Amino acid sequence: MFGSGTDPRWEPLAGRLPEGRFEIGKDGAGLLVVGFDGSGPSRNALAYAAGLARRDDAALLIAFVESLNTSTLWFFAGSPIIPDAAADLTEDLREELRGAGVPWRFVSLRGDAARELEALASTYMADAIVVGRSRSSWRRSVAASLAKRARRTVLVVP
Repeated sequence: MFGSGTDPRWEPLAGRLPEGRFEIGKDGAGLLVVGFDGSGPSRNALAYAAGLARRDDAALLIAFVESLNTSTLWFFAGSPIIPDAAADLTEDLREELRGAGVPWRFVSLRGDAARELEALASTYMADAIVVGRSRSSWRRSVAASLAKRARRTVLVVP
C-alpha cells in the first residue's frame, strides 16, 4: 500500500516546527526509515520494522540507496537509478509487506547509504532507522557508521 500523499507522515517536517521544539504526540514510533537492498539482512530489518510499525500504528519509509563507490558509478552519477532494479525491489516489497497492514512508501536514493538514510530520517523526523547487520567488516558497514553518528535511534537487526 503506497501512501496517498495526504498522510502527513509523507510530508517532510523540516521547517514546520519551530527550531528547538519537539513534536508532542503519541507514545511509540510514528515513522520508521528502513534501509532495504533485497539482501537477507535487509529483509530481516524490514520484517522487524513492519512488526514494530504494526504494533505502534506507524508507517515505514523504505529506502534503497545506490552506492557510488566506484569511478564508473561516479561517472554515471547524473543518470537515473536503474529503473528495473527499483521496480524489482518494489515488487519484492509488495510481496514482503502483503498483509502486514502498515502504510509504506519506497524511495530510491544515490550516495553513501549511512548519510542518505540519516538525511532521510532527519528530513521526515523519523523516530528510528532500521537496518540489517552487514556481512562485511563492522568498521566499514552502514550499521556501524549509523550507530556512530546518527542523531536518532538506530536498530541493527541480525
